[in-house]
Amino acid sequence: MEPSDCQSCNKGSGARIISDECSGASVADVVRKKPQRGPLRKKVKSSGTRAVDVIKEDVQEGPPCMKVDIDQAIDLMRFAFREGMAFLDNRSGRSLDERMLVDMSGYMVNLLFDNTYPRDAQRDAPHRMRVITPTLEKDIAHAFAKEARKGIANDFQGDLFGIVADVCSTPSTRKNYLALFVRYLNDKGEVVERLLGIVPAPDVHDPAVKVAVDLMFSEAGLSLSNVRGQGYGLSWYSYAFFTELKTLVAKASASAHSVHPCAFQLHSTLAYASIIPVETFQVFRTIDALSNLIQVSPQFNEKVCSLIQERGLNLDSDLEKPGETSWGSYYEAFVKLAAYLPVVCDALQFMGEHASSTDEKHLVLKAQWAFTNDLPFVLLLMRDVLGATNELSLALDRNNPDTQNCLDLLQESKKQLLVMRDEGWLSFMMEVDLLCIESGMEIPDMGEQFEGHRWSEEESSTSTNLEHYHNHVFVKVINNQLRELDKRFSKESSELVSLASCLNPCNLFQAFDKDKLIKFARFYPSEFPDTVITALDLQLEAFITDVRSDARFHELSALSDLSVKMVETGKNMLYPLVYLLLKLGLILPGTPATAKMAASTMKFINSTMMKEPCNQWTSDCLLLYLERDIFEHITNDAVLASL
Repeated sequence: MEPSDCQSCNKGSGARIISDECSGASVADVVRKKPQRGPLRKKVKSSGTRAVDVIKEDVQEGPPCMKVDIDQAIDLMRFAFREGMAFLDNRSGRSLDERMLVDMSGYMVNLLFDNTYPRDAQRDAPHRMRVITPTLEKDIAHAFAKEARKGIANDFQGDLFGIVADVCSTPSTRKNYLALFVRYLNDKGEVVERLLGIVPAPDVHDPAVKVAVDLMFSEAGLSLSNVRGQGYGLSWYSYAFFTELKTLVAKASASAHSVHPCAFQLHSTLAYASIIPVETFQVFRTIDALSNLIQVSPQFNEKVCSLIQERGLNLDSDLEKPGETSWGSYYEAFVKLAAYLPVVCDALQFMGEHASSTDEKHLVLKAQWAFTNDLPFVLLLMRDVLGATNELSLALDRNNPDTQNCLDLLQESKKQLLVMRDEGWLSFMMEVDLLCIESGMEIPDMGEQFEGHRWSEEESSTSTNLEHYHNHVFVKVINNQLRELDKRFSKESSELVSLASCLNPCNLFQAFDKDKLIKFARFYPSEFPDTVITALDLQLEAFITDVRSDARFHELSALSDLSVKMVETGKNMLYPLVYLLLKLGLILPGTPATAKMAASTMKFINSTMMKEPCNQWTSDCLLLYLERDIFEHITNDAVLASL
């Protein structure tokens, strides 16, 4: 809830500002100033948690006004931001009451005695009073957010950096918002991704987005001209929106190369890209319905297992988990259902007669309704399509993937999909017919006229079932996969990642290739003009001889390990051009380990935006909560200077 929704003002008894009506904590208690002689300092007593002492001062003339001790107001809001009270559920697993009673008391003790938190004003100094306005809490939150952005920029001192952006929508308002991350190397050589801010974006092409992004960078003291890597789409890919932002960045920096950051989510992404035909969407609903039934009904699960054993099939030891879809994919679910489809059909029929509860009967009916006649066709199609990219997805999901191996798997996956699309139709239909016979299900006659779906006008009423299933399902799904792979692994981005991997320290720098590294450097002419390339060549020669003979570099396995070790040993100063080349490779948004952290942050942002309005207040509160290590070092004086 926004603070303005919670504010109250009573002209007769004063006013108070509340940062969250659920938190029970107020930013300030105030009393109206009345004309009188001499100042009177008075402490307001109350049973609730109070932030400040309020002061009655002389007012000679003019309308009465209210003031608050701004330091104490900032101190209390600091606690609320740190605890995530703007959205209440801060994933700590502790109730709001517990956090208020335990954490608030400890916080106040530290504030009063240990001086742990960065309030610059001395406790015995005169109180700094500020006139209360309807937007005071919003102003304080935004001042904190601006200082947090400055703190993030100070962490890499205006050096080269990359950006990672994602766009999601709030279902309640159907409005978009942009979450922008910065990716950089800190002074220890560690790769860091931090949330820079969230921009409420009412429309994909709204020019206000550009203004908001420019303002965010201006507040942080960053320049788009220092961007050297771009990545778009942690949760899903909105090409139209990102084109606007990519154009903005490209105008400022010609060397801001784009690499897709969430290749590690490839299976989930490809599954999402397959749901455009109605038939494939339906098979995902079938998987979800069966998953719910297996988890809720032990009787159904036992029946499936007993039928599998009776028919001499190999029982999957993990049958109760049809598919892991958060960091994995639906692929395993499709494989299991295709192998056990006849058994599942018989078990559903049994449960329709013997379900013991109303909930079980409801779930059985839901699963049976999902079993349409085209299920065997779409089930095998999704199994084969996702199977073609399964090894690639697993390789990308490793923390330190072998880049060249991944690129080889990418080419093999695309080759399998092309062969399946152009030459695999007849063999595929033979397998579908066999599964239909085993399961007692019928697939529509391919020679008959396609009846169409009530909710879809995709094809004309004159098309046959063969034309529909071949052209509008089989070919369309495969083409969607190929298009998604091309989008995420463009020729330039694949080449960049491949060339940068030539500095990988694994196996005593086995992948090292000086010529390819110089080729990589030429992608960044502002950092490596022709006059510097010769010096880079000499440094690379000396560097590889040095590190291969240095035992401290023998156990490294990733580019990020190399950057940290170079800083630790001072070799970043000895070989500055090599370290710069390494930095440019690392700020490309392609490392799964760091991208997973950003994706985890996006998941929390999404869940929060489901409940809260997407506005500046929510955006500022999320930034302060998610970047607490930066937030904790912001002083009251810095906040006051930004107000």
